[in-house]
Amino acid sequence: MIGSSYVAVLTGDIVDSSGLERVAEQPVSVLLDNAGNRVDQNFKTRVHGTIDVFRGDSWQMVVNQPAIAVRVGIYFRALLRANYGIDSRISIGFGGVDFLPLKNISTGTGEAFTLSGQGLEACLKPTRMNLSFPSRTQNLVGKGLIVITQLLDLQIRRWTQGQSQAVAGALLNLTQAEIAANWQPEPISQQAVSQHLENAGWTQIKNSLLYLERTIPAVLA
Repeated sequence: MIGSSYVAVLTGDIVDSSGLERVAEQPVSVLLDNAGNRVDQNFKTRVHGTIDVFRGDSWQMVVNQPAIAVRVGIYFRALLRANYGIDSRISIGFGGVDFLPLKNISTGTGEAFTLSGQGLEACLKPTRMNLSFPSRTQNLVGKGLIVITQLLDLQIRRWTQGQSQAVAGALLNLTQAEIAANWQPEPISQQAVSQHLENAGWTQIKNSLLYLERTIPAVLA
């Protein structure tokens, strides 16, 4: 059923958007589109269609490969934190779909959309990242994955913009030298990247993601 019947729907909104006065440069919706386009570029066919931004600060995207949904969500948050100093809540719902358009993703219907939307409503302080599995697949392992994701969220909220940029590159499996060479606004040393990753807790985050990516398919099987 994995790959053909199950997808992951990511639904989110910007944290404290009502208090964000975006220096009149660009509206939040444009920042979300920019980050979503980066996700599309780097995850290609593993993301379905394009990000759908609505109500100004809310968004939705679909990941065809449920195992990497948490990685995609963290990458999206890392981009927002690194480039714009903002953060997003994210609810990831796993399940089947009845209708899945290529554009206007938020018009999609089905179990994964329902679980993702319901999960966001439950994603209140102090949690900014949540997983929702179909009731028929819920078990102790799945509950453990939810706890791991919530612990990852605690770490993510402490990231500086530099740490966020470093982790965004590491999530794409770039080397420290590659991250340093592509650093914005100008290259930095590999040692500086290493320090950012260490302070961000990258080793523990990477190990947690690898476990999630091995285990999510087993929970949904």
